[in-house]
Amino acid sequence: MSGAVYVTLSDDGITGETDGVVIKGQMVTITAEGTYIFSGTLSEGQIVVDADNAKVQIVFDNVDITCASSAAVYVKSAEKVFVTLAEGSQNTLRNTDEYVAIDDNNIDAVIFSKSDLTLNGTGSLTIVSAEGHGIVSKDDLKITGGTYDITAAGHALSGKDSVRIADGTFILTAEKDGIHAENADDEEKGYIYIADGDFTITSDGDGMDASNIVQIEDGTLDITAGGGAANSLKTHESDMPGGPGGGMPQNGERPDGESMPQMGEKPDGENMPQDTTTDESGTSTKGIKAGGGMYLNGGTYQIDSADDSIHSNANITIADGTYTLATGDDGVHADDALIVNGGTITVTESYEGLEGLTVTINDGTIDITASDDDINTAGEKMELNGGYIHILAGGDGVDSNGDLTINGGEIYIDGPSDNGNSAIDYGDRSSAYVNGGTLVAIGSSGMAEVMSDSSKQKVLMVKLGEQMEAGNVVLTDSEGNVIVSYTALKTYDCVIISTAEVESGATYTLTTSGTMTEVTAE
Repeated sequence: MSGAVYVTLSDDGITGETDGVVIKGQMVTITAEGTYIFSGTLSEGQIVVDADNAKVQIVFDNVDITCASSAAVYVKSAEKVFVTLAEGSQNTLRNTDEYVAIDDNNIDAVIFSKSDLTLNGTGSLTIVSAEGHGIVSKDDLKITGGTYDITAAGHALSGKDSVRIADGTFILTAEKDGIHAENADDEEKGYIYIADGDFTITSDGDGMDASNIVQIEDGTLDITAGGGAANSLKTHESDMPGGPGGGMPQNGERPDGESMPQMGEKPDGENMPQDTTTDESGTSTKGIKAGGGMYLNGGTYQIDSADDSIHSNANITIADGTYTLATGDDGVHADDALIVNGGTITVTESYEGLEGLTVTINDGTIDITASDDDINTAGEKMELNGGYIHILAGGDGVDSNGDLTINGGEIYIDGPSDNGNSAIDYGDRSSAYVNGGTLVAIGSSGMAEVMSDSSKQKVLMVKLGEQMEAGNVVLTDSEGNVIVSYTALKTYDCVIISTAEVESGATYTLTTSGTMTEVTAE
């Protein structure tokens, strides 16, 4: 690089001292703006940036630095610092002992920066932090490329104002959170934005945790949090806290220097509810968690978490993406509104599948298995407007504490076989409406609830009087034409069917386990 300063690291003596570089023993201090290219090994050393308001670029070209009790790279002062991984380079930084204070800053990471920090390039960086975090920025942390293998006793990646990732490959193993963003001083900051990347995260805490917003555009994310669903210590409670919604963080720079997408503002005077769902140890073990809103616009997600796989203390909007979720609690949980506009969501194991103060599903392909309710609202309404939904429930299949409205889509519910729950449940002072789409709900008759007479589409409800074995459920018209055919996965004694083809006054035949029952749509 033209004009760059080359520094060679060695236990026998560091070479490359010039204007802007001060070498003292095994410590290299950068004091001026410029590009500094490092190579070589230090078994006990440190790179310090103390450059006031300067912009500094550090290039790693096959470096190996151990700093036992402090940061291998310490950005004390600068306007911005860029750490570039040279093409084809393999770089390693490590901490091996408890951190010892060297000044007034609480240095607790292998790369620790008081300023904006950007990592880029096409090489690789391995970080081992035996006693603290992997990479910490007390401002914005941005990553635009490279391969990162980080093992940390704390968080793997942490940014106070934000963590913004444009691309890269990340293997993160953390005893706390995999990716963490938190700003206790400014509630508009502390957010995570991911444009793309390949992530494998294994965390004892949350896979990703932001005190404000999480927004993900694309990428491949494989997250195991808290040992996975099999390790759940969650204590389930009957009520779900609600709270005011959050907004998007202010418009800022993308990690690649271009403008971030415009983000809305949080309503004035509203405070975010605090996260109250932790396991018995007090550790939050969610896959992806946001204190504010969450916006998932694409990507492929494989999440196995002891607590909720996807959680927001405010709103969640899922626009697209492929999600495979296993959890000891909820698959997707929003303290406020949960909105699904598309994507493929498969919840293979959960206590409850989708939960929000309100739930609106406009499109998507959703398949949920839950030991309790599959789709649950704690508030005023649930609206199912489109998409394909299949439910395998231990408790209620669909449970709305307010009105339930079905306007479209295909909904198939294998509800509970016991009489303590039902395929469809709604609030005591609420109503359930079917205005369009296809609904097949199979379950027990003991708690079965009828749909409102004000529904725009006719609904057939048949109580069979005895338990039927799992198998084919077929509805035919008077001429033998098949209106609905579905294969029940559990025993049942109640069937609810509604389609646009069911006409008032017409008689139909319902065949269940070889038993035929005539029913008339009223």
